[in-house]
Amino acid sequence: MSTRRDAELGSRWFGFHPGVAIQVAAVLIVVGGILLALFIDSSPLRTPAFAVAATILAIATVFAFLIGRTESELLYAVPVLDMLALIVMRQVPDDHIHAIGYLTILPALWLGWSGRLSLTALAVVLSFGMIELPGISDDAVLDLELALRDFLTPAVVLVAAGSTYVASRRTDASIASLVEQERTTAVALEREKRTSQLLDTIVDAVDVGILAYDADGTEIVSNRTVQLHPVIVSTGLTPQEIEEQGYLLEADRVTPVPPEEGFVTRARRGEEFRNRTVWVSAPGTQQHALNASATPLLGTDGSFAGTVVAVEDVTTYLETLAAKDALVGSISHELRTPLASMVGYLELLLDDPDVPEHMRGSLEVIERNTDRLQSLVSGLLSDARKERHAVTLERDLCDLAELCREVVDRSAVAAQAAGVRLSIDAPEPVMAVVDRGRISQAVNNLISNALRFSPEGGTASVAVRGDGDQVRMVIRDSGPGVPPDEMEALASPYYRPTATAEKFPGVGLGLTVTKHLIEAHLGTMEFSTMPGSGTTVTVTLPVR
Repeated sequence: MSTRRDAELGSRWFGFHPGVAIQVAAVLIVVGGILLALFIDSSPLRTPAFAVAATILAIATVFAFLIGRTESELLYAVPVLDMLALIVMRQVPDDHIHAIGYLTILPALWLGWSGRLSLTALAVVLSFGMIELPGISDDAVLDLELALRDFLTPAVVLVAAGSTYVASRRTDASIASLVEQERTTAVALEREKRTSQLLDTIVDAVDVGILAYDADGTEIVSNRTVQLHPVIVSTGLTPQEIEEQGYLLEADRVTPVPPEEGFVTRARRGEEFRNRTVWVSAPGTQQHALNASATPLLGTDGSFAGTVVAVEDVTTYLETLAAKDALVGSISHELRTPLASMVGYLELLLDDPDVPEHMRGSLEVIERNTDRLQSLVSGLLSDARKERHAVTLERDLCDLAELCREVVDRSAVAAQAAGVRLSIDAPEPVMAVVDRGRISQAVNNLISNALRFSPEGGTASVAVRGDGDQVRMVIRDSGPGVPPDEMEALASPYYRPTATAEKFPGVGLGLTVTKHLIEAHLGTMEFSTMPGSGTTVTVTLPVR
């Protein structure tokens, strides 16, 4: 019998096959019958048939104990010997011995439980040996009692052996299914383990801090980047404890962040946010800038199940930006003084009637380039200041259609010099409350870009339309366009398209300043461009 069926039958009986327990039960029943016979009528015990049967039963029992601890198939000989012993014992010529037929159920159960049809059938065939035929025994007379006894013995054996056979087969199938499920589960668990190890390795490998909390706010994930951060190592505090101690500062590095507004606390409340920048100023450590984003996790029923927080140390980045702004601001400031002096002397020379005409043309060239240089310096200063100061707006009701026409008129000379046809489509007044000077500066920057990048013989156009509570200004050019992979950086500081960087001079601040001015009006600036087909800039401003 297989180890699998042993497991199904139950634990081994004192280390023996469970069938040995059936054998012991049969022997005890026979011994009980012998004791009864000794006290009531011992004559059946003195017959040769009983002696032979007892010998066979004893041999079977000894054999069962000899190989009962093994998995040998020979163990099935024990119930067969038991049935042979019962058949021999049935031949004792005494009516009292007829009850011995009840014992056939025990070996029949054993053989049926083998799960083998051949052994089950053998049990039924051997049960016919218990039939008492009329004329063979001295007292055998065919009557109803004899007929029922001869019928019931094999019938009960058939039912007992057949039922246990069916139960054994079903049990085998169930065990096989369970074994397969166990194997599948083991494979899935191993795969899950490998996946978990891979994810842990990935989470620990990234240089962004990863924190995860369950629905109760308990920390369940904290990767190596978090654990090895200088503030964590120095203070020995958790991110939550750092917030509770009041060590977080706003972007100005002075204003304390209330503990309930810390990024971990907000995330544990289920809030979702992006790019929350704070400074950590803990005793004994230098200040560190952290940029945090949080995404809540939802259960199948939509309830809050936890949150994941990504934290990046942006100290070096912010300090580099500050140094860059300081350097640009310093250089630009130092350039403005000599430029102002140059412009003043140029104006004096140009206003002097005694300047020869052949020199006046050269002076005008110098003036144009000086104006260009002043524009670049102003752009540098504006970019350096915008990170630290909000744009001050002086709003008033303004006709944007008229404003754009004025800018186009001022740009006509530049368009003619560039060989670009500049047009405007603004047939109706479009009123909005804006800072006229700031919007004029933004539109001028966009038109200047359109003229600069359009080829000679190309076109540039401006269209202004009212759209309910919004105003749309669309500036198009016929230039080379911008590659799709550079679109996101189009309005970034100091960005210049790679295809035109060498051909067109500049420092890449025009669009940055323009975008800043538009956003100060709560507006948007969108780009649509394809290489070789020009660029379209759509500016959307609220009416109020």
